[in-house]
Amino acid sequence: MNKAFLVDVGGTNMRYAFANSIDDDISEINKQPFKAKEFEGFIQRIIDENNISILIISIAGPKINNSITMTNRSYTFDGDKIKKKYNLQECILLNDWEAIAHSYDYISNDIELIKPGLKFNDTRLFLGPGTGLGASLSIGNKVVLPTEVGNTTNSNLFLERNYNIKADKTLILEDLVSGSAISSIYDLKTNIKTTSEDVYQKYKDKDELAVEVIEGFIRSLSETLSDLALTYIPGDGILLAGSLMRTIYKDINKEEFKNIFIENKNKTHQEMLKMISIGVITKEKTPLYGNFNVLKKISS
Repeated sequence: MNKAFLVDVGGTNMRYAFANSIDDDISEINKQPFKAKEFEGFIQRIIDENNISILIISIAGPKINNSITMTNRSYTFDGDKIKKKYNLQECILLNDWEAIAHSYDYISNDIELIKPGLKFNDTRLFLGPGTGLGASLSIGNKVVLPTEVGNTTNSNLFLERNYNIKADKTLILEDLVSGSAISSIYDLKTNIKTTSEDVYQKYKDKDELAVEVIEGFIRSLSETLSDLALTYIPGDGILLAGSLMRTIYKDINKEEFKNIFIENKNKTHQEMLKMISIGVITKEKTPLYGNFNVLKKISS
């Protein structure tokens, strides 16, 4: 029986758990600050003390071969070098949204629908506005393709009007559809630096500018999902993940969101969009569950 160490590395913190391939679930998830200079020593200690043979790490950043450079830090994980250095049986690196897509078997009962649909193919789109904007595709719940859609620029001038702003620089998509976008756009309007959580609370308190920002975010999210639906044709639905969506989805006007998702498209495409479901994953720590599912798959 091979013991695995599962790690999800974020810009500030990392979460980790131990697992065996025969386990039914992850028994205990731990959290601690991610310190790049101390990471290799931490891994060495964990491997030595727990007889680890398989290491699976999910990281925010594009994966090239078996290497990932973090999006928000100048730190690179090289899976082949880690495997050799620590004499591991396997060292698998996953983009964080690649991991989230792999988590489906463990989150499928924890989904709240914003919009119901009717499945017409095996493609599922995962997306999450957090610090950035992550997305991935799952095909047949087997093949997973991570994307870097949050760093694209094509639709941004169109989305700026939702916030009634005119940026003085070129924006990428996640500058307009993310938790960071909420806080930075509120700052642009008020010259007050705050968090997306605080802006959301101000929205709940009927602060006029916070209402404009949150409503602009929700509209921008729906319009973005509509364009991505035409790009990837996710006939098995769209799933939204992350703490921001778990917080905000209860305040989304479902009928209005659906109308925005469908409007401004021709009749044929509107009929297809009507069939695509949109749900919110309410379970937390989804990347670790994706890592766990990858462990199950490579051990089967």
